[in-house]
Amino acid sequence: FRRVLFRSPIGSVVYAVCKLLLYGIPAWVAWRTIYRTVIRSGIRRGTRPKAVLFGLGSGLLVGGLLLATWFLVLRESASTDRLVETMKDSGLDRPARFWLFTAWLTVGNSFLEEFVFRWFVDSRFRLLRVPVLLAIPVSAAIFTIHHVIVLAAFFDPGLVVLGSCGVFLGGVIWSATLRLFGSIVPAWISHAVVDLAIVVVGASILGFL
Repeated sequence: FRRVLFRSPIGSVVYAVCKLLLYGIPAWVAWRTIYRTVIRSGIRRGTRPKAVLFGLGSGLLVGGLLLATWFLVLRESASTDRLVETMKDSGLDRPARFWLFTAWLTVGNSFLEEFVFRWFVDSRFRLLRVPVLLAIPVSAAIFTIHHVIVLAAFFDPGLVVLGSCGVFLGGVIWSATLRLFGSIVPAWISHAVVDLAIVVVGASILGFL
């Protein structure tokens, strides 16, 4: 399954189509429904000092927990052979490409995931009048399901479960952050910091650190 999904033309096509739908549909909805004044208002709310500090603080908290778990508990025992093999196939064992990927993951990909899994999903729940105490964990569960397939392709079941719990925790925090500040900006900041922590783990696996 992993070989078909990640290392074949079929897998590449499936991946591209899924990504196109995942980001294209929310982008189309945003284009049709969001006014510039709403965007400016969201940016203003999200860049206030309290919102920025909350984003940084939550990101450092979750990222620090992730790093502590990896370096203090899992580093010596976790099997990473499948992940290393795929990273080498993708050229990510070369430092220049790895750090370019880091920039994309922490800035671009984190924004797209916040746009889809927080703004789009949350706005649909609001339209459906789903209570916030239900909307937040359901949104986090959808976010987690999105990552489970990738985790399962690279790690043993125990790490998949542990990683999924971490993804769910992040999803809950970022969904609550959107509700708290009315902007995806602080959640984006937090998400980017956590992704940077993930990159540090990846760098350690490849021997860059």
